[in-house]
Amino acid sequence: MKVAVVGLGIAGLSICARLALAGHDVLGFEQFEPMHENGSSHGDTRIMRATPGEGEAYVRLARRAAGAWRTWEGLAGRPLIEWTGGLMAGPRGSPFVAACQRLSSQPAALLRGDAIHPLTRGYLAMPYEWDVFRQEDAGVIAADATRAFLLRQAANWGARLFHGRRIEAPIGGPRLKIGSETLAFDAVIVAAGAWAGKLLPEFAGKLAVKRRVVGWFETDAPRLAPVICIDNDEGVFGMPAPRGYYKLGLHAVGGAADPDHVREPDESDASLLSEQAALLLPKHRPAPVRMQRCLYTVTPDEHFLITPSARHERVLLFSACSGHGFKYAPAFGELAEEWLRETPSAELEAFGAQRRGDMNRLGAAKA
Repeated sequence: MKVAVVGLGIAGLSICARLALAGHDVLGFEQFEPMHENGSSHGDTRIMRATPGEGEAYVRLARRAAGAWRTWEGLAGRPLIEWTGGLMAGPRGSPFVAACQRLSSQPAALLRGDAIHPLTRGYLAMPYEWDVFRQEDAGVIAADATRAFLLRQAANWGARLFHGRRIEAPIGGPRLKIGSETLAFDAVIVAAGAWAGKLLPEFAGKLAVKRRVVGWFETDAPRLAPVICIDNDEGVFGMPAPRGYYKLGLHAVGGAADPDHVREPDESDASLLSEQAALLLPKHRPAPVRMQRCLYTVTPDEHFLITPSARHERVLLFSACSGHGFKYAPAFGELAEEWLRETPSAELEAFGAQRRGDMNRLGAAKA
């Protein structure tokens, strides 16, 4: 089958690699150059949570991805995940922390926030009244290294990847217009992140694009600390990064953005990040040494949206969105292959448009 994949972020690259390995004629298209930093997949590290608190569908997806992560590491010839452990935290009674505990395969007692400072030897601190659930199956993914690996591996398996090729919007069927050229395909998978709503306008009202900023903080005594996901108004998340830095981001802070015109990080972003660093990172200097922007593509319920176009059944929207998709990357190609084969799966059903009437089985989205 001749398949086009539009967008070569982490989802698109995973899809290209898997479908090419399965014997499909795969052409991947990206409007920017390889390893660009304009979308949602770039960065030195991303958080891995093998037991996500967002709901059972995500736990199943993480389990599907686990074996393939090990396969990818073998093919890459290097580790892609460093298991640091994680702290899922929030105000007392946090639904997110409770969900993490309920869904975990290794249940443990809740900690109080005042236990975190001694537990991490002073590198992390949290309000004493918070609930904290410690997860051993959490860590950091070498994100850019994973992207670089997939660029090579997808090509090795036969996918043809084209960069600097902008697809003309809108996409109305399994035909793509690129400049003066029109190409026909058996199927088109749109994994274009923040640009998906422009390419498939029927979904524009369900895909809000948000600007987010992360910052790196330094300390005089680097030490590997656990990742954190915090269920507060800012939605703070953090992870160790290369050179002994600790990286913080704010999941819930940042306005709407046009993906073609995104403001670079500025002093206001630094101030918001520094406020959280001063509270959470006692041994780090509160001013970020550098910052980087990222685009979130957010559905109204903050769950993934993987569904065929209502205008043409051979066009698939693949939006592993809302800021926490990278950890499931190896499973994305599997889901795309299931869609091509018309093979039912619990995950395709869970993330499809029809599942909006039954969100209880997915759990609360917060992290």
